[in-house]
Amino acid sequence: MTRDSSATTREALTNWRLFLGADSESAPAGVAAALTEGIPATVPGSVLGTLIEAGLASDVTVDGLEEDVAWATHCTWIYRTSVPRLGDGAHVTIDFEGVDTLATVRVDGNSVLETDDMFHAWSIELTDDAHPAHPSSDDTGDSAAIPAVSAGKEWSVEVEFHPVLPVANALEASDPLPRADMYEIPFNQVRKMACSFGWDWGPTTITAGLWRAATVTRLRQASIGQLLLTTDWSNGASLSARLDIDGAADAVVATVVPTGGGEALASQRFDLAHGHLEFDLQVPQARRWDVVDRGEQPLYDVHIAVVDDSGAELDSTHRRVGFRHVSLVQDEDDIGRSFEVHVNGSRVWARGFNWIPADVLPERVTRERTRELVQEAVDTGANMLRIWGGGVVESRDFFEACDEAGVLVWQDFSFACAAYAEDDAQVTRVQCEVADAVRRVGHHASLALWCGCNENLWGFEDWGWKETLGEDGAWGAHLYHEVIPAALAELDPQRPYIPGSPFSPDDGVHPNDPTQGTTHHWDTWNQLDYTAFEEKTSRFASEFGWQAPASWHTLIRALGSEPTSGDDPRLQRLQKHPEGKAGLARGIADHVAHLPTDGRGWYFATQLMQARAIRASIGRFRSLHEPCSGTLWWQLNDCWPALSWAVVDVTGARKLGWYASAQIMASRAIVASSPTSPHALTVVNDVPQTWEAMARVRAVTERGEVLLDERIGLHVVADGHAEVAPSRVPSGAVAVVVDVEDKRAVRWLVADDALEHPAASLASVQVNPDAASGAVRVTVVADDLIRDLSLLAETHSALEGVRVDRQLLTLLPGESATFTVSRLGGTTLATYEWRSLLFAGTALVMPR
Repeated sequence: MTRDSSATTREALTNWRLFLGADSESAPAGVAAALTEGIPATVPGSVLGTLIEAGLASDVTVDGLEEDVAWATHCTWIYRTSVPRLGDGAHVTIDFEGVDTLATVRVDGNSVLETDDMFHAWSIELTDDAHPAHPSSDDTGDSAAIPAVSAGKEWSVEVEFHPVLPVANALEASDPLPRADMYEIPFNQVRKMACSFGWDWGPTTITAGLWRAATVTRLRQASIGQLLLTTDWSNGASLSARLDIDGAADAVVATVVPTGGGEALASQRFDLAHGHLEFDLQVPQARRWDVVDRGEQPLYDVHIAVVDDSGAELDSTHRRVGFRHVSLVQDEDDIGRSFEVHVNGSRVWARGFNWIPADVLPERVTRERTRELVQEAVDTGANMLRIWGGGVVESRDFFEACDEAGVLVWQDFSFACAAYAEDDAQVTRVQCEVADAVRRVGHHASLALWCGCNENLWGFEDWGWKETLGEDGAWGAHLYHEVIPAALAELDPQRPYIPGSPFSPDDGVHPNDPTQGTTHHWDTWNQLDYTAFEEKTSRFASEFGWQAPASWHTLIRALGSEPTSGDDPRLQRLQKHPEGKAGLARGIADHVAHLPTDGRGWYFATQLMQARAIRASIGRFRSLHEPCSGTLWWQLNDCWPALSWAVVDVTGARKLGWYASAQIMASRAIVASSPTSPHALTVVNDVPQTWEAMARVRAVTERGEVLLDERIGLHVVADGHAEVAPSRVPSGAVAVVVDVEDKRAVRWLVADDALEHPAASLASVQVNPDAASGAVRVTVVADDLIRDLSLLAETHSALEGVRVDRQLLTLLPGESATFTVSRLGGTTLATYEWRSLLFAGTALVMPR
C-alpha cells in the first residue's frame, strides 16, 4: 500500500520564538532587552531551557544556583509560531502533547484554549468555522466554542504561559490542602510535576513551556484518532486494539513483523463502521518476552493502517510491542498477605531502583541519556524501575529502553506526599491523564504495574491530615480508589493496579504495615542507622535509602572548589533534606569516625556509608527471600549536583553506592544477612536454573588471621535461596568471609565502633598502562585484611570522566586485586600516582 494525496500527514510544529509577556518586571534588564524581538525556542522545550541555550540564564544542573533563575517563575512568557494554510481542503489540527502548565492558546489573536494540566495532551483545530478545543486524551474534557479565524496565508499561533505560583497560592488560601511538612509551596493545588516546586533532593525551578512535542496534522480523508493497544501471553501471543477513526475510511489493516525486519507474522483486514473499531489478533509465531536474566526480549512492530476501498493507505501508525503475561499475586498466608509480581506465571523477585526525572527540565533528557541510565540499572543486576509519583509518566524513549533491556516498570501516577482535591474538574483532569498515559505507553511489555500515588495513603494516616481535614474530608482517596482504577478497568484492564505505595490491601490495616502490600522504610535514615535494617521485614520494600554526595568533580563544579569538610557551608545549598547534614554526620560518627575529616576524607566516608547501607538494606530484604518479593532502592538517578540518595549523579558518574548495588543486587548473590542466625549469610538464586557451587567459609580476625576455613557444597534451587554459616565461631573472630565462585560477602560480627581499625597496609601496588585500550590497570597485594578498598580515581583533578571497573573490595592478607581504570571518552590515561587514590574503610591506605 502506498500513500497518495488523500493521505493524512503529521509534522512537528517548529520555528517557535520566545517572548517576555506583560507583567514581567522580575526579569533582569539584560534579559528583557534580549527578548524584545524574541529568541528561537526549541519545542519540546521550556522557558528555562531556552534561556539557558541563549546564555540568558545559568544551568542549575551544573552550578546548583537555583536562586539565580527564580525570577523566571514570576514572569509571563509567550511562544509564537505560524502554520501555513495550504488551501488543499485538509482539516488541520495542532496536538500539544504536553503543556506546562497554565496557558492560553491563541490563533490569529483569538483565545481558543486554556490549559491547566501538564500531564495530558491538548488539541486545537485550525479551520474557518467555530470548533471545539479539548484535551486530546479523552472525550470528557471541557469544550469551548472558538471564534472563526481570519483568512490569510498562514495561521499565527501563540501560547501564553501564566505564572503558576499566584494561582497555587490563591487556591491554597481558599481551600488549604495538607502536604508533607518540609514542602512550603502548595504544589498539590495545580496539576504540575511536584518536584519542580523543590523536593528533598532537588531544586525549585517551577518550569513552564511546551515540554512535549507539538504536531500539525492535516487530515485529508481519514486519520487515526485515539489508539489503545495492549498485548498478552495467556494462551500464546495476542494483540488487542481499540481505535477511533476521524473522517471516512473503509477498513483498518493490522500487521505484525519482527523488530529489525522479517516477514509478517500476522496481517488482517478489519472492515470499519461508525469510526470505531475493536479487534483481537493472534500472533501464533511470536516468541514470548521475559524479564532480564529469565528469558529473552523479542519485540515486534505493529503497523496499523487506515485504507480506502482500493487499499490506498490514508493514515498509519506504529507501535513496538512484546508478548507476555503479567499479574499481581496478593494471597493470604500465615504472615499476612503476599505481594508478588508474576510474569508469564512465575514470581519475579524484583530488584531495582526508584527513578526520578533525570533533569529538572524533562524535555532535555535525550534518548541516549535515557538508555544510559536504564543500562546503569541493568548493569547492577536490576530488573525493575519504579517511576515515582512526584514526576511524570515517563517518556516513550524510557519504556522502549526498558522493553529492550527486559526491565519491568512500576509507574506511579503523578500524585505525591500531599492531599489533592476531588472536585468534578479534578476528576475530569485525572481521567484525561489516565487515558493519555495508557495511550502513550500502555502497549509496552515492560510496563508491569500502575500505582495511584506516592505516600498519600500513609500521609492521611500518620501526617496529621485527618486532624486537618476530618475523617470525611477530601484528600484524594476517591481518585486512587475509584477514579483511576475505573478508568484503567475500561482502558487497560489486564495490567495490575495498586492505589498507592506504601499500601496494604486489607481494610483496617495500616498502609505501611510490613505484613502485606508494600512498605517504605525511612526511620533508618531519619532517626536510626542502617544497621537497623537487620530487624526490618517487608512483603515488598519499595522505598528506603541513604544519602551520599555527588561525584567529586560534579561537587567541585557546583561549589567552585573542593569542599573543605562536611561542615563546608557551601554544601548546604545542595542538601535539600532538612536533617540531611545531621544524617550524614551521624553515619560517619557511628561507623568511620577514624577516617580523616577534611574534604576528601568526608567525601569518601559519606560515599562509603551509602554503600554499606545499600548492602545492609537490600541484603536484609533479599535474605527474606520467600516472604519478601522485592526491593527498590531510593534512588537511581539525580537531576542536579545534589547530596542525595542517588547512586548515579546528574553527570552519569557512579557513586560507590552503585558498586555496592552491583554486588548485592546481582541475580545470583551472597548477602551478609540471615533471618535465622547472627553468623550466617544467605545465598540467593533469582534465576530459573539450579545453582550448584562450592562455598568457602572463613572466620577471621580484624587483621585477617584465618581462624576457621571450611568448604560447603551448595545446591540452591531455581528462584530459591540457601544459608551458609561456619560450623562454629572461634574466639577472636570478628568476621565471616564467604566466597562462592567469583563472589564474596563478609558478615561482620562486631559493631564498627568496637573494631580497632588498624591502618590498611599493602604489600605492593603495580601500575600497568594499556596503550591499546587507553586503560590503566592498578594491581594491589594486601598485607593485612583490608575492608572496602576503593580506587577513587575521580578525586584526582586531571581524572574527570574516568570509570573504575570495581570498588569496595575486602582482601585478606596476601590476596591481590586489579582495578581497571578507563576514560569514557577513550583518551589514553597518563601514569598518575595511583597509590595516592586508594582508600579503604579501615583507614586511608596511604597518605595523600
